Amino acid sequence: MIGHRIAVLGIGNPLCRDDGLGIRVVELMQSTGNYTGIDIIDGGTSPDLFSLLDEGTEKLIIVDALRAGGTPGQLYRLELSKNNLSEDSPPSLHGLGVLDSLQLMIRLGIDPPEVTIIGVEPFDTSRGLSLTAQMEVLVPAVIAEVGKEIGLLY
Repeated sequence: MIGHRIAVLGIGNPLCRDDGLGIRVVELMQSTGNYTGIDIIDGGTSPDLFSLLDEGTEKLIIVDALRAGGTPGQLYRLELSKNNLSEDSPPSLHGLGVLDSLQLMIRLGIDPPEVTIIGVEPFDTSRGLSLTAQMEVLVPAVIAEVGKEIGLLY
């Protein structure tokens, strides 16, 4: 089955406050109905790209909370491609994640999609069912960043 060219994948744990950012963003994007022709996917906490993406996906935009040592609320934009993924580390046999899936695609001779990660440094990842107020305020800006990535492709 050939699917959409672009997929937006929200990942995270909505039971751990700001770690649920990616899930919140894709829920809001799905609810608007403004993204026809684009796969909007809730990837949960352990996304397996083999089961989540259609074979025609050329661009994957991942939304997640990222701990990268910045200030809480800092927005990150990272690009991954076949050329900058390390093939040195073997993929995990337990809980196949995004990087593992991309590395495995390369090993199997499958061209992985180009990947852009839109992430935000979390304020709080303790147990809780909602984003912190500070993170919730940033959700529209994250959606706007995803929209820019989509716009670059159309």
